[in-house]
Amino acid sequence: MRRKYQIKKPKKCLKCSKVSECDALKFMFQKPFDVSHILLDCKAFYIVFCELEERCCVPFKDQEKMKQYRTLTETGKRPYLVPAMVINGVLAAELALKALTLKETGTFDCIHNLDKLFYALPDVYKEDLSSRIKEKSHQSDVTLKTNLEDISNYFVDWRYSFESEYIGYGNFLLEFIHIVCDYAIGDMEYPTIPEMKK
Repeated sequence: MRRKYQIKKPKKCLKCSKVSECDALKFMFQKPFDVSHILLDCKAFYIVFCELEERCCVPFKDQEKMKQYRTLTETGKRPYLVPAMVINGVLAAELALKALTLKETGTFDCIHNLDKLFYALPDVYKEDLSSRIKEKSHQSDVTLKTNLEDISNYFVDWRYSFESEYIGYGNFLLEFIHIVCDYAIGDMEYPTIPEMKK
């Protein structure tokens, strides 16, 4: 059985006689705050992913720059940033999917599998995102399912990429990350902090 995340109040707070009047608890444990908090983390990982994606761009068309890129990478003078890029992007997409699920259901599965998180989305989000992904990355139902299965465990696979003889990624991964994160972050509402009673 998969573990589920749910919003819970700390036990010490439940014993307090002023728990019903506590502005801090009302703020901390309302569902929109929790979703916004997840989306703030999502946005941070997504920004890092975008920065690294730009830095990982290989200059294929310019032979001189390509030679320089290879030399710097092979000699260790330029760090190999692809694993960091993939991990940040996959984590951002994971958080986006979890935030969307939490927003509608108040819970989400504590897993990293992108395909399971995607298919566990409430129908309103799953249908809209499926349409966007199919349109923007030219997928059918079959290829979408196959590609999601392929990238499902990338968070774990890429964290330990040095253990793999060969590991790679395709355009679908990058497109999926952008589509899912832009979708979730696009409607993001930042929490407002209420004034505390003195």
